[in-house]
Amino acid sequence: MILGTGIDIVNIERIERLMDRWGDRFLGRVYTEREISWCRRKSHPMECFAIRFAAKEAFLKAIGTGLRYGIQWTDIEVENDPMGKPLLSFHRRAKEFLQSRRIDRTLLTLSHDRPYAVAHVLLEGRDHESSDR
Repeated sequence: MILGTGIDIVNIERIERLMDRWGDRFLGRVYTEREISWCRRKSHPMECFAIRFAAKEAFLKAIGTGLRYGIQWTDIEVENDPMGKPLLSFHRRAKEFLQSRRIDRTLLTLSHDRPYAVAHVLLEGRDHESSDR
């Protein structure tokens, strides 16, 4: 059963401005060490950071709470499988939140074409009111 959906679009230049102003302080607040390392190795790191920002925003829209319940940006991580398919992984409060809401699967799609990066998240699981049969 679909339990949530979220979409977000980010202007890549906005992320560049945030990086220019806040640098590593911004990166450390929003991205995990693995995400930072991954994006810095890319030929276009700003697109990489922007698309991950959009993915995190899309996820927060899909759960419908934003950064409440103690969820932090770094509790949400964008990874890629061996074939390059984007995946979301969750840590700490985000992981607890998904478990409490019976969300079993997250689907993520990403795209960018300068100046924009867009992400869509779909959440699947069991409805709160369903029995555990």
